[in-house]
Amino acid sequence: MIQSAISLIVTRCEQVSDDLLGGYYDLLSDEERQRNQRYHFAHDRRRDLIARALLRTQLAERLSTEPQSLILSRGKHGQPALVSSEPSASYLQFNISHAGDWIVLALAGKPVGVDIEYTPRDNDVMAIADRYFFGNEIIELRSFNKNEQRQRFFDYWTLKEAYMKARGEGISLGLDNFGFSVVDSQNISIEMKPCLNDSPLDWQFLLRTPDPDYRLALAINTDVKPSVHCYECVPFESFKPLDGFDL
Repeated sequence: MIQSAISLIVTRCEQVSDDLLGGYYDLLSDEERQRNQRYHFAHDRRRDLIARALLRTQLAERLSTEPQSLILSRGKHGQPALVSSEPSASYLQFNISHAGDWIVLALAGKPVGVDIEYTPRDNDVMAIADRYFFGNEIIELRSFNKNEQRQRFFDYWTLKEAYMKARGEGISLGLDNFGFSVVDSQNISIEMKPCLNDSPLDWQFLLRTPDPDYRLALAINTDVKPSVHCYECVPFESFKPLDGFDL
């Protein structure tokens, strides 16, 4: 895998037949099965199961092994990590996100983060921005009319989530320690506080609206503009290029 390239694999839960779920369950570790059963709602358990199967089958494909043989741990901040002595595994970076009907998996040769959000959800976006946003994020957000503020909020939010996930630190990084400026989907910059010990020059970001009700962002630790190859997948059933998904 070219280090600056990203493979983005999308699974839509509605396209997964219930007949496949038993095979997915067989791939999981005991710990993953226990965690799956902690979800209160059946649709959340189903989506988590599909996400685990997508992750395991795609990692196994690239490592030429069996999906159920993979050992996946959770890092200090809850991020999934691959435990392997295979040298090729050290060059395979991944991150996964899900919202609503969508599951998205990003694979790269550099630290990568992906976030997808369902935008119609009921929340006070300006209250969240006032509490967690940084610097020009709030100024830019308030410059839009009220009807556009909600959509623009998710531009910043998904970018922030993707960056935190790519660093492997999640929310502990501090949402108010960095902020984005979004001119458009091709012109995105980040500002950071010195405490992060990071440089904006070391990162590339992508932002898209794959569906009117969803926002998606990618972050990758590289100074080279990444190429992104998009696929749609139903584990055990299909894997093909994702038409019309421009990144």
